[in-house]
Amino acid sequence: MGWLSFDLDGTLADWPFRRVVRPWLEPFLAQPEVRRALREEYLRRLAQGSPAAFDWGDIQRTVAQRLDLKQPFPDLERLLGEVELHPSLLYPEVLSAVRALRALGYRIAVATNGLARYQRVLLDRLGLPYDRLLAPDLTQTIKPNPSFWSSLDGAAALLVHVGDLLSQDVWGAQQAGILAVWVWREMPPDWRRTPPAERARRPDVEEVVAAQLRIELEEHGLAPHLRPQGLPRPDYVVADLGELVGLLEMGVGA
Repeated sequence: MGWLSFDLDGTLADWPFRRVVRPWLEPFLAQPEVRRALREEYLRRLAQGSPAAFDWGDIQRTVAQRLDLKQPFPDLERLLGEVELHPSLLYPEVLSAVRALRALGYRIAVATNGLARYQRVLLDRLGLPYDRLLAPDLTQTIKPNPSFWSSLDGAAALLVHVGDLLSQDVWGAQQAGILAVWVWREMPPDWRRTPPAERARRPDVEEVVAAQLRIELEEHGLAPHLRPQGLPRPDYVVADLGELVGLLEMGVGA
């Protein structure tokens, strides 16, 4: 068959790194100066398009040194390996969908802007089956740069990328020349009534995409040189991965 690649946070799992780590960071985030410094350091690195934008351990060390903090930040890798993980961090349909796709013959890549040394621990502990991990500390670049997916070139072609962020996943897939599937888990009822194969052709799709893109860029930012011209254009829009399985069974991406 070929490769399918999936974003992690918001696509396969409910932001596990954020949910696991944030409670341990609350004493720091409660300090406005520290909170602001962490955000500014992240955005500074992101504006450069640097994989270091997602090295949260290094960001925390940099801020701690700059502000001369006396209380150390938690060791993130150790924390991720020891803290209790609830199975609900994976969305309910994900395990069955991934298993169904592998049974159809697809190879599964997890393509995340989180660093591999953090995300691999979470993936393995949550029991998600996958064949390859793509991450900034492995690819030396970040989504939406099309070279992020270059290691999947070859005989088993990369067919489809699936993700929840228009600004990273859909733009990136478009630039890489592969089908882009947008997972919109908060899809409103009127969109859900539209068959998945037809949603990307709805007359209001550009309005919805433009509004969602503005929200994403305010929250996540994006290096200016990585912003393509024009709106992201998903080839398909699904509410969950169960709908994706249905599309692929119909021959989409073959």
